[in-house]
Amino acid sequence: MKKIVKGRATRLLTQYKAQPGAEYDGPNFTPTVKNKIKEQLLEEQGFLCAYCIKRISFDEMKVEHFKCQYSFTHLQLDYTNLLGCCMGNEGNRPVNQTCDTRKGSKALNFSPIDSNFEILIDYNSSGKLTSADPTFNQQINDVLNLNLKRLVDNRKAALTGLKRTLDSRKGNRTSQKLEAYLAKYRGKNKDGKYNEYVGYLTDWAERQIKKAK
Repeated sequence: MKKIVKGRATRLLTQYKAQPGAEYDGPNFTPTVKNKIKEQLLEEQGFLCAYCIKRISFDEMKVEHFKCQYSFTHLQLDYTNLLGCCMGNEGNRPVNQTCDTRKGSKALNFSPIDSNFEILIDYNSSGKLTSADPTFNQQINDVLNLNLKRLVDNRKAALTGLKRTLDSRKGNRTSQKLEAYLAKYRGKNKDGKYNEYVGYLTDWAERQIKKAK
């Protein structure tokens, strides 16, 4: 998981929201408005799912209401309540679903847009995502299912790729070299995309920097 810095709502969403009786996916909620929302979410999230941090695209994503739009109708068009998510194995059994698809209308104690969000998240050596907050840790597993074996395996595979890249570089892995590489790796590429599973990978890299000092 990665902290998300939200931008302002698009002009089209602001204009639609000002209409009497406006609602998400309502009769006057045009594809143009929804598409603009999706484009903005992709851009600010670096084309990663807000929860599992796998790659998402315009055609393979969902717009998630962090606070359920049916229980919090006054927030259904609040841009700060909208997140871009993967399809989460939609159509599969719940045991194999993840992210928004698994979450449904359930509540989470913390949002990726919270200022202290990344402090709450940790990864262990096996590739599993955890939190020191016991309730949120339970939600990570039971509500979002972020330690589904496939996701854990994908994180470990991404880390193997990062290690190979570092091993291919000449010289020792000094803390200065690791910090320089991490600063570049943590950002978006020329296409505005973050690396998949960047939270897990930067967590590992930061641990290596501490060991090298």
